[in-house]
Amino acid sequence: MIKELNTAELEALAEEFAKVVKPGDRFFLSGPLGAGKSTFARAFIRALGVEGSIPSPTFIMDAVYDIPTKGLEVHHMDLYRLHGSYEEMLMLGFEEILESDAVVLIEWPERMEDFSKRHGCTILISNGDSLESRRVQVEWNLAGY
Repeated sequence: MIKELNTAELEALAEEFAKVVKPGDRFFLSGPLGAGKSTFARAFIRALGVEGSIPSPTFIMDAVYDIPTKGLEVHHMDLYRLHGSYEEMLMLGFEEILESDAVVLIEWPERMEDFSKRHGCTILISNGDSLESRRVQVEWNLAGY
């Protein structure tokens, strides 16, 4: 699916995914700086009931949200600062997170080793035809599900 969406529609798409999320789901958010990856992640997390500020995890790399009403732990990871080494991922505990039943949203997943072999939903966000629009493509890799 490739669609041209404005910000409100991108947020609505994230909310739809949040309605059906289950433990162990993975969302890989890919696209250039400023495309809307964090916008999608924030809308997703808000739709699960988190209130208040939802900062971008660019510097902390992993923001964790406990959603007791849904029995979920959600990790919002930003790998922009990751240098692509598998050892760095291990040191930061990312492999354990990816092997857990937590819901994981990952910005800049292409910086992760073997990203293309991971199961989950890849959401590619790029600039659209106007300043207000984004081109969004959703792809599923169900290997391992």
